[in-house]
Amino acid sequence: MDEDAPRALPAVSRLEPRDELPDPLEPLDGDRVRTAEDWRERRRELRRLLRHYVYGYAPEAPDIETETERTAGVLDGAATLVETEIGFPDLPADAPSITLALYLPTEVADADESAPVLLGLNWGGNHAAVADEAVTITDRAREYGADERGVASDYWCVDRVLSRGYGFATYHLADVDPDNPDRADGIRPYFDDELPGPPGTEWGSLAAWAWGLQRCVDALRERDGVRSDEIAVTGHSRCGKAALLAGATDERIGLVAPHQSGTGGTALSRDNGQESVGDITGTFPHWFADTFSAFHGQVDRLPVDAHCLAALVAPRPLIDTEGARDYWANPGRALDALRAAEPVWELLGEDGAADDLPLHEGDEMSEETVGAVCQFRRETEHTLDAGYVDAILDFADVHFDRA
Repeated sequence: MDEDAPRALPAVSRLEPRDELPDPLEPLDGDRVRTAEDWRERRRELRRLLRHYVYGYAPEAPDIETETERTAGVLDGAATLVETEIGFPDLPADAPSITLALYLPTEVADADESAPVLLGLNWGGNHAAVADEAVTITDRAREYGADERGVASDYWCVDRVLSRGYGFATYHLADVDPDNPDRADGIRPYFDDELPGPPGTEWGSLAAWAWGLQRCVDALRERDGVRSDEIAVTGHSRCGKAALLAGATDERIGLVAPHQSGTGGTALSRDNGQESVGDITGTFPHWFADTFSAFHGQVDRLPVDAHCLAALVAPRPLIDTEGARDYWANPGRALDALRAAEPVWELLGEDGAADDLPLHEGDEMSEETVGAVCQFRRETEHTLDAGYVDAILDFADVHFDRA
């Protein structure tokens, strides 16, 4: 049985309003969580609540089949490119597939060694992340992606990731769902008969993109050159929301790094004066389960919030990267979410957030200055660049024992 399957969860109108944040260690019914064993059951409950009321129920992991092409000497000799098409043999032949691009540092690939990998969800096509002719421009990328190769190279900074001894992997969100209210043009309709929830709780685009990241993890864990327990997942803005959801609901992912993910991501929905539930579900209704929009004007009935999603990452490391001038993403409410989730890491025997969070550019990241939970800010608006990539890798260096 799917552990996320609903168990007589009440309609939104029957949920009790509450003035305070839901306690991640306080089940709906039952005694307070006091042990790691207790947490496993509460974790299952939180997953169900988040699926049911916010993101929608995703299908269980399907069988996959992969076809791989390897090209050495890409990026001026810095990397070996491994392109993997991830297909779903139990679906009809016309179902979408995922094209995963993996770049391994040349010295790692040539020596038959392995490296940690940063897996990022991209919005423009794999060809947009680097300006190299070897990267395949897929049919989906031609239809929904960027016009030029390498247009997002200063955004993803793949050369910088490789120089730090990490591999970089990415897939184009349109492979799974093209971010279009018309849900017919994506993977979701192929699983309509397999979803466990009642009408209105079907998976939205965020859950579909997160599911796609998890299928990439399936493929990466089988790939030579990848340290299967050192896969970090990231994404920016809407992709950051999906990255957090993927990492929170898949314990194989070793580190989670949502970037400027805002409402529906790391920022709390309660007392959010920047982007309310009504704002985000009114503009992007297809990102969520239909049930989420019912909390517009009554968010105090929501039995979970962003801190509950963050808590599902525990005891694994989580870094929330933010722009101090990115007011719409609301880094202050994101920090509040991390603080509210911190007791779960402490229950599981991990140091939580450092007392002086958030960290800023120039602050040292080491075992003495960061715990398992971190918020890092730079004086930027809504963007991803080398300064943020370095911060994510600095945090990963600490937790992957590379510092």
